[in-house]
Amino acid sequence: MRSLRRFVKRLGAWASSRRKAEERLRAEVEDHIVRQTAENLRAGLSVVEARRQAALKFGAVEAAKESYRDQRGLPFLETLLRDVRHALRGLRKAPAFTITTVLTLALGIGATTSIFTLVHAVLMKSLAVSNPTIYIAWTRNSLLHVGRI
Repeated sequence: MRSLRRFVKRLGAWASSRRKAEERLRAEVEDHIVRQTAENLRAGLSVVEARRQAALKFGAVEAAKESYRDQRGLPFLETLLRDVRHALRGLRKAPAFTITTVLTLALGIGATTSIFTLVHAVLMKSLAVSNPTIYIAWTRNSLLHVGRI
């Protein structure tokens, strides 16, 4: 259930405005640094030193922002979309290859469909018998078994 909740949150974050998300991230990082600065001031440090120590304790701000951005959206979906755009650009640059590829796929899909239709009509469709639920098994010399399916 927790993974579903996380997926829904990520989907919502991915669909929402990036500008709003960046602003929230900036405000949250600044809030952490301000709180740590206030704590350092209560501990007796000067304003400049308290701010510096707060920034050091928080760590690399840009690295934290990058980590958040990586977790914010749906990395699989973003990578898939990026790959599809790249492939479409490549196909647009090579029209002869694109036409050959599309025709090959069309022939393959058409052949597979027609073969399946033929096999289905001949082998899989019900036989033209009066009662197809009854079967009879024969051996060389005599009747072996009569039953229902």
